[in-house]
Amino acid sequence: MKKPKEKTTILFVNKDSKAIKPLQVSSRLLSNWKKYLACIFLIFFALIGTIIYLTSSNMEQTVLRNRLTEKIHSFHTIFSQLDTNALRTKFSNIDKDLSTINNYLRARGIQQVSKGPKGGEADNSIISADEISDFYEGYLNRIIYNISYTPLGYPYQGEITSTFGHRENPFTGENVETHKGVDIRAPFGSPVKAMAKGEVEFAGRRGGFGNCIMIKHGNGFETLYGHLSRIAVAVGQKIDIGQQIGNIGSTGRSTGPHLHYEVHKNGQQINPQSFLTLN
Repeated sequence: MKKPKEKTTILFVNKDSKAIKPLQVSSRLLSNWKKYLACIFLIFFALIGTIIYLTSSNMEQTVLRNRLTEKIHSFHTIFSQLDTNALRTKFSNIDKDLSTINNYLRARGIQQVSKGPKGGEADNSIISADEISDFYEGYLNRIIYNISYTPLGYPYQGEITSTFGHRENPFTGENVETHKGVDIRAPFGSPVKAMAKGEVEFAGRRGGFGNCIMIKHGNGFETLYGHLSRIAVAVGQKIDIGQQIGNIGSTGRSTGPHLHYEVHKNGQQINPQSFLTLN
């Protein structure tokens, strides 16, 4: 049989000492009134905290929304004031400069970098700033790649004593021989630098070239450096622009300290003097 719950009777008495209707309350509730009261306070403060948090969060969102609205309005104001004709003129001038660079590259046997549909004066409308930025960034990166893997400049800044093509035999002064590069006079031991990025495909002794280095670049280019007194790189090594690869010497078929320098394009020797300057 289920045990009946214990109850406590509470009598409310008025000032005339006349009892009013009694109130029966669970004895368990009275004995644990402190716990129940604590729970009520916890719930109350939790509700207050939640209300404060939601109010604060809503205020922050309102502030952020107002800031974004101001920025968007500011951008609209800026773009509404842009002179689109002036922009076309400026980008047209940039395109002309890039075309000049392309002409230098094309004169050296390098394929021209295509500007694509968004570049040049053919555009009749101004596209977004992001599209313009992305286009020119990609375009310039392609030009930088072509330049970085194309041998340009002097591996040693010295006097050219023998040019590309036919010449008299330097040992006997008789007969005519084909000279497949240029000879650059330099003091013994002077540094020799690579003229483009690439990878060493030969480093060692090679016939009349003596101590010789060959570097393979991009775009079908290779360079050869002969008569070295010292080789400072190894086959398979990655080479950066301007990196020292060896020292001037007079090894092999040589009449004195100098550098024999060749430029190859798709396996054929071409005149290195076309690559020594941008003129």
